[in-house]
Amino acid sequence: MMTTRELQWLVGQQRPPCVSLYLPTHRHRPGTEQDRIRFKNLVAQAAGLLEGKYPDRDVSKLLAPIEALSTTEFWQNQEDGLAIFCSGDAFAHYRLPVAVPEIVVVSNTFHTKPLVGYLKSNRHYFVLALSQNEVQLYEGTPHTLDRVEVESLPHELRHLMSEPGARPYLSVRGGAGGSGQSEIHHGHGRGDEDSKKELTQYFRAIDRALWPVLRDERAPLVLAAVSYYYPIFLAASRYPYILGEGIEGNVERMSPDKMREAAWRLVAAYQAGVEGELLAQYSRALPAGRASNVLPDIAKAVAQGRVRGLLHEAGRTVWGRVDPGTGEVVVHERQQQQDTEDADIIDDLCEMTLLKGGEVFEIAPNELLHDSPLGAIYRY
Repeated sequence: MMTTRELQWLVGQQRPPCVSLYLPTHRHRPGTEQDRIRFKNLVAQAAGLLEGKYPDRDVSKLLAPIEALSTTEFWQNQEDGLAIFCSGDAFAHYRLPVAVPEIVVVSNTFHTKPLVGYLKSNRHYFVLALSQNEVQLYEGTPHTLDRVEVESLPHELRHLMSEPGARPYLSVRGGAGGSGQSEIHHGHGRGDEDSKKELTQYFRAIDRALWPVLRDERAPLVLAAVSYYYPIFLAASRYPYILGEGIEGNVERMSPDKMREAAWRLVAAYQAGVEGELLAQYSRALPAGRASNVLPDIAKAVAQGRVRGLLHEAGRTVWGRVDPGTGEVVVHERQQQQDTEDADIIDDLCEMTLLKGGEVFEIAPNELLHDSPLGAIYRY
């Protein structure tokens, strides 16, 4: 899956020429067959761009890993979007649960703006379903909810008690769909404290399995479980972005669509509050000099690691170059096709902000930015 850590790795592999290919995809036929044809057309576009910008490079050799994806099996196992990256040092592809623009970019760096938009904390979320027969992590968007395979994640709560000499575990019954009325029974006369201790140990084991996936994330996590588990899991987990309200009840009885709808209601309300508070912070900080809507100033602050939150308007693009070391920018009125260093400055600044531990938010056009494509809140 695409994570901030994957983005960090990807940025570290940027030896030009860098080919970035994005394609919206389908999960079923006949869309998958059309995707394969459109993919071949994009590869041909990439070849043409490489021949024009890098005439001395062996284009066939560079694109060979991408062309190797033209298999029936590969195109029968897609989600809603596909991102492919290829350079002299690296090749990687990511299936995404969101649609992406159909585009090919050949430059000195990878084009990561669609990924940055996806990784923003107000674009996706996680759901952790905890029940006796299932422990499963999901990754969601407003329209999709997909399972995430996590190495060493136990599949059910009963698994803990399958060890030799272990005692029977909790028997849990709850209403479907978040009724919040859960009935807890303890076996063999154990008290609540014994049960909580065992659950705490088990939830810490779950947290250890999830940590490699979540440690660099800022996306909200919705807990789907009976209410008895909530405070115990919150105390056991290191992830700081678990929502205070979750999906209560026996989640085994919930369909994926119902779970997604319930999760998105919670996440949408949370994100609306986050965005409103962020704009309020920006409005208060701007007169005091702790925020800015001036592109050159923001770029220098991003390079210095001073930006805590970067706001950018949806759909805005600024072509040119930004020096990642100094933040110096050169802006072009339009994309320079023959300039191998020409790229979307907003894309680069979003990427730099994420890599330096800041947060990135895509917002609707807002008068607080005074017609600037960017706004930044500083750490200091």
